[in-house]
Amino acid sequence: MNGTQTAVQDRFVADVRAVHDRMNLRGLAAAVRPDDLLYLARRQDGLVVLAARHQGIPHRYLLGIYGFRLAQYLRLGFASEELAYRRALFTEPHGGTAANEVHVLAMDERSGAILRYVSLVGAPDGAPQDPRDAARPPFPCEQAHRVNLFDHVEFDEPVATREIWEVKRLVHRTPQAGDDGATRLRVTLELMLGFYTALGRIRPAVKVLVGDGEEGVAIQRTLRSLREITVLEGTTPSLPDDDLMFPLYTAREVVKAFAARAPQGAELDRLTDRLTEALAHEDLLHGFRSMVGSVGGQLRRVAI
Repeated sequence: MNGTQTAVQDRFVADVRAVHDRMNLRGLAAAVRPDDLLYLARRQDGLVVLAARHQGIPHRYLLGIYGFRLAQYLRLGFASEELAYRRALFTEPHGGTAANEVHVLAMDERSGAILRYVSLVGAPDGAPQDPRDAARPPFPCEQAHRVNLFDHVEFDEPVATREIWEVKRLVHRTPQAGDDGATRLRVTLELMLGFYTALGRIRPAVKVLVGDGEEGVAIQRTLRSLREITVLEGTTPSLPDDDLMFPLYTAREVVKAFAARAPQGAELDRLTDRLTEALAHEDLLHGFRSMVGSVGGQLRRVAI
């Protein structure tokens, strides 16, 4: 690519990011089909947290959500600028498993800006299958690591693929002027409360969460709310060079696949109660540390 092409590509990427920095999703909460709204909280200062099934969100809002995802991944270097430019993408492509996706986001209702986001993606197959079945479609993280997680991780009770969901795309907007640590922590806790409340409303009930990430970043953060996470050691994850997200495995350090038993029933109720208490605490950091301490998350390693 010559200098002129590089300049055009850089301008295209900057424009994509700028468009989504200005994107206004006001009215999203009211536009979601009620049967597909799994969680909604409106705070007095204009913070809105919602979780909704993909199929219940109008297309114009989905474009804003997937555009936010692409813009933030371009910012982080986790999406290919060259492929985004060559394919003239202004949102992350959203076909395939998107129909079985739950979007969880915190947003500023006054500006309509997404502040923090995470998604849950269900199994790509429609019928329940044994996750150890070599013929089943793999979860995205298994595909990247070229491994069946359930050949290496065991759970106390039987699990079908419909009871397994993958955690993906945990991203946040670039910090703005005036943001402080307390504000960012509060938005994080609010998103966690929305995530786990929504998790408890998915049917059939979610028994296992899977995903991947750097141990010191995404996995460490997940340990704040899950009692035990098993990570696989020894995989070499990658995506094809023509996959928009191939930099996910070249821009980060060691990325590990993980599986964890999802909290259910009374355990899930205790977790959401702890999150609510942390948010109500006059010292938010103290409330957060108390919540993390009550979980006591532990990391287990399996070498393959």
